[in-house]
Amino acid sequence: MALSQTALTSHPRDYRLWTLHGMATAAIGQVSLALEDYQHALRLSQTYLPALEGAAQTEMQFGQDAGPLLARILAQRPDDPATEALLGVLNYRKDDCAAAVESFRKASAIIQHNPEALTDEGVCFTVLKQYSDAVDAFGSALQLSPGSRVASYNLALAQFNAHRYDEALGTIQPLVDAVPVHADALGLAAQIQESKSNTEQAVTLLRRALLADPTNVDIYMQFATLSFDHASPDVGIDILNAGVGKVPTEPRLYLVRGILLAQKGEFSHAADDFDAADRLDPQLQFLGVAQGLVHSQEHKPQEALAQFRAAIQAHPRDAYGHYLLAEALAAEGKAEGSPEYKEEVEAAQSAIRLDPGLVAARDLLSAAYYANGHMEKVIEQSRAALATNPSDEPAVYHLMLALRKTGRDQEAHAALEQLVNLRANSKVNDAPVRRYHLYEESVPPTGAPNHQVSQ
Repeated sequence: MALSQTALTSHPRDYRLWTLHGMATAAIGQVSLALEDYQHALRLSQTYLPALEGAAQTEMQFGQDAGPLLARILAQRPDDPATEALLGVLNYRKDDCAAAVESFRKASAIIQHNPEALTDEGVCFTVLKQYSDAVDAFGSALQLSPGSRVASYNLALAQFNAHRYDEALGTIQPLVDAVPVHADALGLAAQIQESKSNTEQAVTLLRRALLADPTNVDIYMQFATLSFDHASPDVGIDILNAGVGKVPTEPRLYLVRGILLAQKGEFSHAADDFDAADRLDPQLQFLGVAQGLVHSQEHKPQEALAQFRAAIQAHPRDAYGHYLLAEALAAEGKAEGSPEYKEEVEAAQSAIRLDPGLVAARDLLSAAYYANGHMEKVIEQSRAALATNPSDEPAVYHLMLALRKTGRDQEAHAALEQLVNLRANSKVNDAPVRRYHLYEESVPPTGAPNHQVSQ
């Protein structure tokens, strides 16, 4: 590093020296300064590959959009596997799984040795519903890390999604038997057993999971779903009572217990639980039906908002684009009267004007109105949603709550009965939504670029 610094004193416009200085700076952990060096080199020579590679990888380390730099590299080296690997990771982070899979295919010679990249690829195959390909990707990741709990869990989940239940049980069994106990693995094993109609084994596994992790809300929810499906509300209520004792501020536990109480016909007690859930979280959606934002929004909300706004500007008559913007703004949780809340409501209303049958937008608008006490508007939107889709559970839930708030108890009771009947006849949201476990990946999978600084 000292040598490159000395050389720069004599040759301050030599882009090769700035690139060398960036490599040396990165090697001692000063990544921000290294990026500045690479950027300076590129101002002196816009096409210098080693500087492009260094800047791209460093931007990836910082979670930035290195797409323009990667495109400049590919313009000089089309289909370069190392660059395609980086592009695959970038597209995965952007939730563009079709593009990510294509890049990973071109980078197969590199990612076949990297479990993190194979995991990203497997997640994308699942998003694209290419379940057999997902099994192959996660299987390769496990071969590279045979003792990894992450890799074992992911392969079992992929096999479960592909309906290869016996294979999934075989893969997950070491985690089921592991010490310390892996509560998520027990939950997945229970879900697999239930899919094979082995309900008794599923119950045993879920009880073990709760003993190991008594504050795991997802396990309580899974147990409650199983109880509902098998018309055993008492068992589910007992479990949820324990859950409320352990996690008394979790609104979903009250919400689901209310459903089970309603299944038993205990409507007044069910109403108490719905009130409790409402007090804890007025914006709570019914059983995760409207679960929220896409993956990128979870991690980079401002970036996602900018993308949604740009998409609307480019396609102002795209109803779903307006809905996605409204959904992203709803996650911000801004108060009524704020610019964000106003924009959220306007975006949802635009979505409905463009597509009156877009039930998700009406559900979102109902939730926004409910959170701010506009019950008549909630009733209006919920009934409009149900006119399009009589099986829309969030609409029935919002309608039931709003009717209770406005003193229309008989109508609210009828809505609650409708909600219970819908749950009894619906399998769409019964199974818990399981996510793959990800490696703690802070750098792209290709490692440092193979910088060759030409003289």
